[in-house]
Formats: sequence, C-alpha cells, structure tokens
Amino acid sequence: MNYDKLVDLVIEEIYKKINNDELKVSNKPKAVTVFEQDNSKFNLLRDEFEIVEFNKSIKECEVVIVSKLCMRGLSNLALGNSTSDEERFILKMLMKGKKVYVLDEGIEYKRYKDTAPKALYKKFISFEDEIRKFGVVIIKDLNTIAKSKLSIQSETTEILNKDTISLINTENTKIVNEFSLDLRNKKLISEADLRKPTINGVKNILVNKKSIITPLAVDFMRIHHLELKKM
Repeated sequence: MNYDKLVDLVIEEIYKKINNDELKVSNKPKAVTVFEQDNSKFNLLRDEFEIVEFNKSIKECEVVIVSKLCMRGLSNLALGNSTSDEERFILKMLMKGKKVYVLDEGIEYKRYKDTAPKALYKKFISFEDEIRKFGVVIIKDLNTIAKSKLSIQSETTEILNKDTISLINTENTKIVNEFSLDLRNKKLISEADLRKPTINGVKNILVNKKSIITPLAVDFMRIHHLELKKM
C-alpha cells in the first residue's frame, strides 16, 4: 500500500470539508448581539444568522440585536451621541444602513411607567420615537428577526441583478487594467478581498461566474460604487 498517497488523499478530503464548512458559515449574514452575555437565547436564529457577541474588533455586520437599552443609552442614541463602544457601534451600523433591532422587554424606562412623572416619561417616549426614525426596529419577538433574513436576501439579490444588467460578455477578451481587480481565480469573494484595492482607484471587480460572493462583499461594492463583472 502506498501510504504517502493515502495520506495525501486523507488530507485532500479534510481540506474539502474545511472549505465547504467555511463557505456555509460565510454565506450567513452576521448578527451582532449587544448588551447580552447569554447568546443561547438567540439559538433559534442560528440557522439563518451567524450570531456573534459584540467586541471592539467587529467592524461590520448585517444585523445588530440590542438586548438591553438603559435610559442613558436610549437618550444618547436619540441625540446621535455615544459614551460607550457599544453605542458607537450601533450608531455606525445605523449610518451604514444596517438592520438594528432592540428588544422591547430590555428598554429600561418602560419599567417606570406607573411611577415616573408624566413629563419625564413622555420625554423618553420621544427618544424612542426618535431612534425609530433612524431605522431602529423595536421588537417583542425574536421571530421578527428571523423573518428579516428574507428581506436581506431580497436586497442582496436586487443588488446582484442590477450588476448583472451591466455585465459585458468578455469570455474571449481580457479587460484587466489599472481600474479592474481580477478575482476570477477565487471561489469565495469576501469583503476583505475588496478593502485594500479600492484605495488604489479600482472601479471594476472581475469574478468567475461560479464564485460565491458574501453579503458583506456585495454591500461593500454597493457602498463604494464598484461594478461587478462575472466572466
């Protein structure tokens, strides 16, 4: 028996499994939880989302889930201010047009409905109304977020369809120049593949027709007005 060949075959199969698992994970929209240490409460969302607890290293996501919102945090967000890393992250995601959900049961001021002065209570109601205007969605049921996956997929498909309309059939022609980034040799296109090249003035992204493009990469192309060309 050729043991070297057997080892090579085993390693090849392992790499295939790892790559397939990575693709499955990468294709899930990332949902970042804020002010929640027990992420097990979001288990019902794991089939649709990659659930990640907030930390300073996270720069992008598709969905933010705010479990608790204290009175200071609510007033800060309503005024566009931040005094914590979490609040800054929420504001940045809102500015980027991401989905932000706040659990109704975690909004602190509502606990004092029966005891708070009416004028003060109304002030916090106005703060809540203000963040709703920013796009924040107040929810009572996590199933609302699960249903939002369909909306995210629809938006992604719409972006890709718009790009497809402008595709040029260049199977027999090379169009690689200083304004094009050639990623046709990559099976998975992530946001990280696009970040640095755009600094150098890249306008066109060339990908293989069979390549998988992550939702964050699609969003990055939309924000930076990059044209997608499948070849």
